[in-house]
Amino acid sequence: MTLILDADMLLFRACSSTEVEVELSDDVWTRHSELPDARRYYWDTVDRWLDEYELERHQVLHCFTERSAFRRELAPTYKMNRKGPKPIGFKALKNELLQEEGSYMFHRIEADDLIGIFATMLSDQQVIIASGDKDLNQIPGHHVWIDKEDWGVTDEEAERFRYQQAISGDTTDGIPGCKSVGTTGAERIVESFDLADPVGCWEKVVSTYRSKGKDPTPRETALLQARLTRILRHGEYNFKTHEVKLWNPPTA
Repeated sequence: MTLILDADMLLFRACSSTEVEVELSDDVWTRHSELPDARRYYWDTVDRWLDEYELERHQVLHCFTERSAFRRELAPTYKMNRKGPKPIGFKALKNELLQEEGSYMFHRIEADDLIGIFATMLSDQQVIIASGDKDLNQIPGHHVWIDKEDWGVTDEEAERFRYQQAISGDTTDGIPGCKSVGTTGAERIVESFDLADPVGCWEKVVSTYRSKGKDPTPRETALLQARLTRILRHGEYNFKTHEVKLWNPPTA
């Protein structure tokens, strides 16, 4: 059994939760953080999961993001709306954690891509995906996160969610999706998809862009959105050359 951890997300939460405002003098304020508190938060959270599933620390894969390079090559506006600074101590503690056994970060891909790659690479054993990122509902398996009930994602649910995101996009990441549809609308559309007919499913995605969004190039737009929202899987990233194998629609 392996716990595959969204280390970026947990570290962000650890550092944010330990930040405090400090008044240096009248009308002069700053933020302050004690790294030992953030470090303790991170490892206490990990250890709670390890206790629950009877695992050891060497059975954890800590997945970090270098930067969103390959998606920004596809769409320069990707995550441009996220300009806020990281919490105090984030960079220092990240560099420390990257020295730990089982910590991984690779060029051009994000933590959730690494999670998707590892989870599908280790499909012959039980994996636990620890992340609060909804995008990882594209990956079947057992999922956990802080303050949430554990949940499972089946192969069918993961497949439908992939189509759903190809239509809805992800506004938090600057991926617009199909105009006028939204998350709820996309969910309703994919409910009727016959997953045994992947070519037909993809054509319905394209037709949604054509009819709902009135897009002049629906096939090209749909493909870009699908590639931007898709979490990478085993075989779609070369760990030596750092090349990403872009997803292509199913054909007859």
